[in-house]
Amino acid sequence: MAQLQILDDTDIRILRELQLNSRLTNKELAARIHLSTTPTFERMRRLEREGYIKMYTAIIDSDRIDRSFTVYCNISFKQINRSLADNFREIVNGWEEVTECYNVSGDCDFMMKVSVRGMKEYQEFILHKVGSLEYIGRIQSIFVMETLKQSYGVRL
Repeated sequence: MAQLQILDDTDIRILRELQLNSRLTNKELAARIHLSTTPTFERMRRLEREGYIKMYTAIIDSDRIDRSFTVYCNISFKQINRSLADNFREIVNGWEEVTECYNVSGDCDFMMKVSVRGMKEYQEFILHKVGSLEYIGRIQSIFVMETLKQSYGVRL
């Protein structure tokens, strides 16, 4: 990995604009940050190369694809060690229902964000996937009733 540079104001403006709309052409981006196209392109590529920009993606409306039943699922292990945690990480990455998963501190070991069609599909997910792991000690489900704010960017 390349040596990371300090972000200047122009880099931050580029990142802000791309968080709002990653489909901007280089010309559009350059106009928004008041820089010519070549330096804008070079800076954007450097930000990608250095890992500031991890990827570009489309944000899908979960209501439109019937996956708007959102549950935060807190998972506690009976016991935890590196091998079990690594096994869980590998398995979770294969579960399509899980859109995010975090190793957390506090009352649980992992917190997953699960998006499914409804309660029945969530129940099947818990019974047949999560519940099949013998090292799971406790599962706590928190059902989302309404989304008040949903942001995908990082404050710059």
